[in-house]
Amino acid sequence: MQPKEEYSDWSKIPVMLQHRFFELANEEAKRTKIRLSENAKKLEWLRSFIHFKPLPESDDWKDWRIACVDGSDSPVASERVGARFGTCAAGYMIFEGDRFTGEEEYFSGELRHDQIGDSDVTKKMLDLLTTKLERETALLCLKEKNVDIVLIDGSFFGFRARCSEIRDETTGLKEFPLASDLIDYVRGLSIELLESKKAFGIIKRITTAAIDGWIAHKHNGDEENCMNRNDRDVLASLMPEKHWFAYEWLLGSPEAFNYFGRFRTTLKHYPGRSMDVILRECELRLAHDIDSNLNWPVEDIVKASRHFVRCSKDVMPFCLEAHREVDVTSLLGYFQANYNPATGLPFPIDLTDQNVALPRGFTKEFVEEIEAQLIKDPELDKYDLLNHFMRLNPQKEEG
Repeated sequence: MQPKEEYSDWSKIPVMLQHRFFELANEEAKRTKIRLSENAKKLEWLRSFIHFKPLPESDDWKDWRIACVDGSDSPVASERVGARFGTCAAGYMIFEGDRFTGEEEYFSGELRHDQIGDSDVTKKMLDLLTTKLERETALLCLKEKNVDIVLIDGSFFGFRARCSEIRDETTGLKEFPLASDLIDYVRGLSIELLESKKAFGIIKRITTAAIDGWIAHKHNGDEENCMNRNDRDVLASLMPEKHWFAYEWLLGSPEAFNYFGRFRTTLKHYPGRSMDVILRECELRLAHDIDSNLNWPVEDIVKASRHFVRCSKDVMPFCLEAHREVDVTSLLGYFQANYNPATGLPFPIDLTDQNVALPRGFTKEFVEEIEAQLIKDPELDKYDLLNHFMRLNPQKEEG
């Protein structure tokens, strides 16, 4: 059998449109060259202020029982005429040092909303449901699996964004009638994990720009020297391999990244005010943001400190989140000894992620299974049933 010939996505669009995009790519390449040249000068100035430390060598981790916990939700919701469906999963794998013990378990969840509802609300609730499964799984490992540490995917409170927008929405979940019930429950689990001082967040995607905020503050509000890049991107240009960085070395305290990360946005609303006044306003805005989204005092949330770790020059640094009172140095030795050269992340995290990730088309097949079970039911009208499960947009295949 002849192998199927592969065509690039570029070649699938009309030739005239291909040429239009070639022109756009050429123009964008010129603009990017200018930006990179300007950034190189700014980075040289910044290099004298940001300091890194070598990753410590330690074998302590060889005696640890380490649980890696991850979760995923359906990349694409299944949109049917009668309802909108989403699925999620979470699981753990336990390692002794770098050896997988064979202990693993996986959990599932699903969410169904009426089609007339807001799809963004459904997406946010599904994200919360996934985080709920992850937090429950992590606490199960701490309480019942006799592990020394738990590595979780993402920030302890990364779920808080946009929670205030859905707090009064109904969920369709029996256990949590209102979204506020689900939010408060996930918040409580997250605080419990953080306070255990045995859980650590591995953050792969970073949007925080605290370094740019620090630059603007240092230049008395002048943003000319800001790089308009997130912190991971900036650090990737400066950090040597086998080194690490903590925000408090630059910003002065473990929680300060929360304030400097919103400094430039706040600055625009207070022209002419002193830098310290604006920084204080950042603290007040963070407290309001946490209160409106999590319904909780800011003091418990900002106990999470952040560090960046780079194991190899060929990959980006990743962000490590931990309780501010925890000494992470022995954990850094574990990262250096057990990183995946392809991602720079601890390989057990990548392995757990691979096992728990739901394929793009999974939710579609999950809904088809529901339909297949119902179609055998003699009490249901087959015509109404087929209408209920008909794809909302028949021109586009799901998944």
